[in-house]
Order: sequence, then structure tokens, then C-alpha cells
Amino acid sequence: MSRKNRKRGKRRQARPNPRKQARSAERSRAEAPVVKPAPAQSERSTVVTLEALAPLIVRSGRPFDEQAGVDPARFPPPSTVSGCLRTAWARATGQNFGVHLAQLAVCGPLLVDHENQPVVPKPADAVYLSVGDSPICVRAEPKSFDVGCGADLPEGLLLVQLAHEYEGKPGHGPLWWALNDFLHFRRGIDVAFAELRKRGWSPPEGDRRTHVAIDPRTSAADEGKLFQTEGLVLDARKAEDAAGNGLRLLAKCEEPLGDCLVHLGGERRLAALEPQDPTVWPQPPTGWLRDIAKSGGMCLTLLTPGVFSAGYRPGWLDAAGFGSPPDIPGLRLQLRAVAVERWQAHSGWDLAANRPRPSRKLAGAGTTYWFRVLDGTDDDALRALWLANVSDCQQARRDGFGLALPSAWVPVAALN
Repeated sequence: MSRKNRKRGKRRQARPNPRKQARSAERSRAEAPVVKPAPAQSERSTVVTLEALAPLIVRSGRPFDEQAGVDPARFPPPSTVSGCLRTAWARATGQNFGVHLAQLAVCGPLLVDHENQPVVPKPADAVYLSVGDSPICVRAEPKSFDVGCGADLPEGLLLVQLAHEYEGKPGHGPLWWALNDFLHFRRGIDVAFAELRKRGWSPPEGDRRTHVAIDPRTSAADEGKLFQTEGLVLDARKAEDAAGNGLRLLAKCEEPLGDCLVHLGGERRLAALEPQDPTVWPQPPTGWLRDIAKSGGMCLTLLTPGVFSAGYRPGWLDAAGFGSPPDIPGLRLQLRAVAVERWQAHSGWDLAANRPRPSRKLAGAGTTYWFRVLDGTDDDALRALWLANVSDCQQARRDGFGLALPSAWVPVAALN
């Protein structure tokens, strides 16, 4: 470029044309891409679903080496889901990651099908039997001991026995039930085994994959260093007469969340987080709480594993079995019987302290307690107990452990 042209260019830059600039700015605004605004508050919800986009890896916390073997597929515990939702909320709101995130309370997880119908764990007092060639589901309930009979149960607890005598062998059935079937069962209505199997779900065989360690120097497989993972698949129901329908995790968070992709469990497996209408979260049916108040007794079933200081026994009960659930001091209960599943081991990694968490024994989902209701049967107290976390420790309740569903139970005179 000549010196003359360079001077001319400088004069053009020094004397901008206002009209030309205005036309250029207008044209730029017209050609600019439309930016979608941030999701409105109505597009966010405290009730969300998590759709696993790959088999979920949830390890048990035992040593992970060549001698320990592969961890079997596990359903995500409440702490895994609560950590996922807290991370999503922190990223969406620009919060700093720290111990304060643990104060965000979460309930769940449960399951929902493709029609957003909740699916809950099978109660421990439902027993599968094979009578002849026909599988059936029978109920167990607290009963007084026959004359001259006893047991080594803790003082004051009754034995949980089958409601009727059957000649059969232990059978197998779905480990998760449709919520409506669960509510019918709690109302004393027998549900046909075929219907339980059709609408229920059991975890399929895990998705096992073999991996290799990569040598950072050669970017090739490190010879002899193999390991396996086994993931939980939520994309099909295990029923002969039902089409495979996708299942999603259902949870309730203290703060509203919007659509996003999240990491759920190990191996950074992806899941799609989607807000739902709050009515998707189970609500007590009409007259449900009133029936509890009239019955004089209560059946409390855990829908997520519980963390209690005395194993299966809640720490908010005294040695005689009297006490009140957390944050509901007006509701006075007396423990009369318990049906428990095998305890579950739970551990993990403490990110704040950068060390392993101590192992804990959890009361498994489906554990059922029978109480006499001594005081506090007003609607507010019973409604506060509906799907509340009843674990002993406040942090365990914030993490979602011990989600409980109360129902009516009429204790006979012999049991009082």
C-alpha cells in the first residue's frame, strides 16, 4: 500500500460516518442468531427424573483390584442421586462446590415408567410362594404367639407370620411394584401375582464390560492390567407379557432444577435430567391419612434404605420401643413388629475430607415397621410423615435415606 493510500485510510478511520454505522449496526442485529433465553421458573421443578443414557456403575466401596473381582450391578443409593442433583444445581446457579452443598435436601430415588407412573420397592411383608405350579404372593403380619410358644425377639416385639397357612416353597417375583399395587396391598386387597409381574420390575443381569489400563508412555494397553465393571440397565421391564418400557429414576430436590445432562454414578456415565410436574411425586390417596388416624396403628415401609444407629431399629425409639419420628415430635409411636430384608453395606468417598467414608449397615428398602399410634394423629403430623426421610442422622435424611410411606394398620386387641 502506498503512503497516500495509508494516509487516506487513517482519515477514514478518524472520521466515521454516523449514518453508515447506524445502518451497519441495524444490519448486524437483523443477521444475529436468536439467542434462547434462560429457562423460566415455570420450566424448572423440584421433582425431576433421571434417564440413564448408559448402564449405571455404582460400586459397593470394597477394594477395587485384580483380586476383589467385579462389583455386581447395584441400584443407585440415595447418596449417589443426591450428589448428582446437588452438582447439577451448583452448576446451574453458579454456586461454589463445597460442604455447604450437602445441606441441600433430596428425597428418593424411586422409579417411574414411560407414563410417569411410580414404581416402588416390594415390601418385606409380601412373600412369594410356589404352590403347585402356580406362583402366588401372600402377606405376612404381626401375630400373637400361640400358647407355650415364644421367640428370642427383643422385648415387646411380636413375630411376623403368614396371614394364612400354605403348602408351598419359596418363590420368586418382581422386586419392584407399581405404586397402585403397593397401595392396594396396604389396604388389605390381594393383588394377583400375574398383575404384579406385569406391572412390576426386577433388575436384569448386569451389563459387564472388560477394560484395560493404558500405558501413558505408549498410549497402548498395559499388558496384564485388565478389570471389569458391571452396570445396571434401566431400559426394560422383566415381564413375559409386557413390552420393554424405559424406566427412569424419580427424585425430589429442595431447589428447582431444569433440563441438563449430568454424570450419574461411576465411569462418568451420562443421564438426562428432566423437570416434571410436581404431581408426579406420589401423594396420599383420598382418605389415606384419615384411615391412619382412625385405625390406632400404623405400618411404615421404607422406600429407600434407612440409616439407623441400632441397625434395623430407629435410634429415635427408646429401649422400650417408644418414640417420635424426626421433626414430628407430636406423633408418638410404639414399635410392635418389624419385617426386614438383609442389611446392605454402604460406603463411599468423602470429597471434603479426601478419604473413604466409614462403612455402614443399612436397613434395606422394603423394610416394614408396625407401630401403635399413641398420640398426634392430626392431619398435619401424618402429612408430614408421608414420604419423609426418617433416618436418625440429619445428614442421612438430607441425602435421601429412609424415605417412608405410612399406611393404616389395625392392631387386634391381643396385640395391644
